[in-house]
Amino acid sequence: MALRTLWYLTTANGDYPWSPGGLYPPDFDHYRTLAQAIDDGGFYGALVATWPNDPFTSASFAAAHTSRMRFLVATYSGVIPARAFAEKALTFDRFGGGRLDINVINGVDNRVSPYGVSAGHDDRYAMSIQYWNEVLEHYRSGTDSNFHNSPVRIDPTQGRLNLWGTGDSDAGLAHAGSIIHHYLTMLRPRHELKPRYDNARAAAKSRGREFDSTGALGGVIVRPTAEEAFDRFYTVFTDPGVEAIRDTLNTAVQLRTGQDITTYTAPDAQRQGWVDAINAGRFPTIEELQVDDGLYAGVTAWSPLDIFGSRSSAVYFVGDPDSITGTVRGLQESVRLSSLILGAWPLELEAAHVAEHLLPRFAEL
Repeated sequence: MALRTLWYLTTANGDYPWSPGGLYPPDFDHYRTLAQAIDDGGFYGALVATWPNDPFTSASFAAAHTSRMRFLVATYSGVIPARAFAEKALTFDRFGGGRLDINVINGVDNRVSPYGVSAGHDDRYAMSIQYWNEVLEHYRSGTDSNFHNSPVRIDPTQGRLNLWGTGDSDAGLAHAGSIIHHYLTMLRPRHELKPRYDNARAAAKSRGREFDSTGALGGVIVRPTAEEAFDRFYTVFTDPGVEAIRDTLNTAVQLRTGQDITTYTAPDAQRQGWVDAINAGRFPTIEELQVDDGLYAGVTAWSPLDIFGSRSSAVYFVGDPDSITGTVRGLQESVRLSSLILGAWPLELEAAHVAEHLLPRFAEL
């Protein structure tokens, strides 16, 4: 199975969007430039994330300025009626050339409640199975005009609307095993990825299914030499400054625990070392940030340095083209990784490095 490599298409872009003043304005010029860089670079497609902009509308604009990339549009389950969503998908595919995939999001309580979703965690997963089965059925059936004088009809452009998604709780695994076609999790060390994939594959197998791919979401910094790559990677900390990183982490600690970073205790010695370093006014060293062969803890637009040990995609591949390709090959062999959703900032500039240095190598894996 060929390795699918996707990038991020999001308004959370800029030099250092996790620091004050580091974000680009959410305008279409930046968005179009990024979409065209992904399209021209030869990526399989891009994840269109949930942000203040509506991802489906944003993807529709970008599709008009691209020709080959696929759009993996993040969508909260059940917010739009199933038939209406299927009509949106059918229209997007008809006008965009059959390039739509869906990233199924069930969310956490405080993120879905503004959309009128009041069901609890497990109930949302159960409702999502029914919802997406209805969407897929409506998509397969196509849609007819309401006016008999003009019998316009839109049939499906693709044989199937592909669903990507995650989930590692019992309810999440039942959900993934029932309806997901491409299973995702956050990029992690090998020993953490394997049980996640094994459990998800078992959930699908018990329902007479198997995934088309198993993938990971993470970051990547590649340069012609390892020294250049590590220098660039380290700027995600040093350019914003230690106080900016500390403030970001402190906000995350307060939201999650009610404490602050000076009193927070991390779940393991390595992460506690990161906390101690930040509290002492210094950055953790590259060696301290290494979490596995070729993998390093970093910062992304949506996730600070992972001092919690959960729910983070802020793990990066860092190195020269050969070393990163070797790391990915190792993940293919050890955990059967077959999809990657990657990012680094500014997104359009780092996409160009990945397109030049990694995609040709990945195509041979």
